[in-house]
Amino acid sequence: MFSKFTGLTIALLVLTAVASASALVTYNLAKSTDDEKFVAKVDFAQGNNHYTLIEIDEGDNDEEKSVTIIRHEFLFSVTGEKDIVTWDFGDGSVGSGEIISHQYQEPGNYVVTATTSSPDKIETMSIDITVNLVGSAEADNMECTCAPTGKDTIIDLVALPLEQSIEGFVKVEHDGSSESCTLRNPFQECHLRVIMQWTDSGNIIAEEYLFDDTFRSDDLLVGFNLANLDLEQGNGVQIKLETDQLRDWHKPSAEWYTTVV
Repeated sequence: MFSKFTGLTIALLVLTAVASASALVTYNLAKSTDDEKFVAKVDFAQGNNHYTLIEIDEGDNDEEKSVTIIRHEFLFSVTGEKDIVTWDFGDGSVGSGEIISHQYQEPGNYVVTATTSSPDKIETMSIDITVNLVGSAEADNMECTCAPTGKDTIIDLVALPLEQSIEGFVKVEHDGSSESCTLRNPFQECHLRVIMQWTDSGNIIAEEYLFDDTFRSDDLLVGFNLANLDLEQGNGVQIKLETDQLRDWHKPSAEWYTTVV
């Protein structure tokens, strides 16, 4: 009896050991074939670069221009990566790492390509990125053309050689020692001329009058909208402001938003 019981016990132990080993092998095989899909992501597919221009008045009618540009920072990441992850940001810049950030110098549409590789496999994935532009400009006082220091004002909309839409406004505010615009009599009303100009290598090739009239308020807004504007290399768009009324003294500014199509 003892001999039979011992033999049965040994047989059960052997079967248990074999079953456990089989389960272990099955688990290890399942784990080694679990291949997570490679995915590249970005926090936001669209971002805005911010352009600000301020003219600094030094009293010589030759103002110094101060330009500030803040570029949007895109954050990229991957899952299911292999040994190495590399990035091509579509603007000539490259990088590496599972998590990486990038800023674009100019607005536009870009294709970002992430690549992961190991000795056994290479995988790639692309992401479409759009960079738009938020612009603003604050020019020095625009004196009347009849004054000794009279000058016009040019505001560059920083348009690029690509398809885009530009929407915004220009604003003039009364600024100076002369009486308020609201106190002018009908023969001395303030005057403003707003001209949209298209340029090629700095030369004006076309223009459109957006506003050319008098007004009796301390500020005036003139809006504009350029839809589906397709420019070539060397082309540009600017706004020219003029006044020809005596004693006019206005502070011009502009804000606009460029959407890349």
